[in-house]
Amino acid sequence: MKYKTYGSYYQEQPWLPFSEMILEWEEKFHELMLNDNIRMKAYEDAIKEAVQPGDIVLDLGAGTGILSQWALEAGASRVYAIEMDAAILHRAIQRINQADLSSRFIPLNQISYDIELPEKVDVLISEIIGNMADNEDFQPILQDALKRFLKPDGTALPKSVNSYLVPVASQVTHNCLSSGDIASISDRYSLSQLLIDKNCSNTFDLYYDTIIPRSCYLSSPQNLIYYSGEWKQSATYQVRRHFVVERDGDFTGFKAYFVAQLTDSITLDISGDDIEKRLTSDSWKHAYLPIEEPIPVRRGDTVNLTFIRFYPTNNKASQFRQVYHWQGEVQRENYVVAHFEQGVKDETKDMSNF
Repeated sequence: MKYKTYGSYYQEQPWLPFSEMILEWEEKFHELMLNDNIRMKAYEDAIKEAVQPGDIVLDLGAGTGILSQWALEAGASRVYAIEMDAAILHRAIQRINQADLSSRFIPLNQISYDIELPEKVDVLISEIIGNMADNEDFQPILQDALKRFLKPDGTALPKSVNSYLVPVASQVTHNCLSSGDIASISDRYSLSQLLIDKNCSNTFDLYYDTIIPRSCYLSSPQNLIYYSGEWKQSATYQVRRHFVVERDGDFTGFKAYFVAQLTDSITLDISGDDIEKRLTSDSWKHAYLPIEEPIPVRRGDTVNLTFIRFYPTNNKASQFRQVYHWQGEVQRENYVVAHFEQGVKDETKDMSNF
């Protein structure tokens, strides 16, 4: 199936981070996801491979119901669809009704933590992945769902998700952030409100959605975090990575992206950067984690990074409360030439010894 594209964007153009605004998603953003060729083709192929006739399926975070529809078309005996946004779930119900599949569709308008299903499912489908993998807080959600809803021999889709980081020289993106030139799909989404919600005042302490081309890479990407199995990997972590710079340039931040193994044969990789050939993800894009002051680097330098994901004590929200902090230094031979530190801080903790 070929999907139309929605909207337009250019390489290195920063957009508001929509994974941080999941509770505010409106129809326009769901339309963006529905017309994202990378997302749609991978999930359609994976669902029609994973779901067998007669399977009981759970669609976790069902949205507008397209994944549920594909599962029903693949022969699922019934699909439980959990979606916390009542208006969006209504769209899913309309979609399934129009496809004449409603007799096997069970919509549930609650958060998954509050739901008890009457039976275990054969296949659990989810697409609650942010462009940094865990920036829609999928780890605790999926760990709970896999434990309570999936049969012991059941199938989870995705099977695993791997996220990556790479230092980049993206002066275009940096200049846009400096001037406040940050795109959004509609006026409903507010950078100023997001800064308040995340308890920070500096534009450079957030990540942004953008397409960072490989030509901006200063080093080779490295794995950040890997989720698989029963999703028992910790939701909070501190990792250290060391990137050897491969060319001269001005280090302006990091690109993050994920690669998800949906099934044994279907991989969803959002690292692509060719917009003209539609090899990029319109809805996810990449994540750009900036540093406020660019640092000139030379081939052979080392970018030493400490990356932290945590739940701040001053954020009382019960859902989607994760924040990130990235700090480090650029080392040349045996001495440090520059330091950097960005992201949300927790004033009750020593971020250098988290």
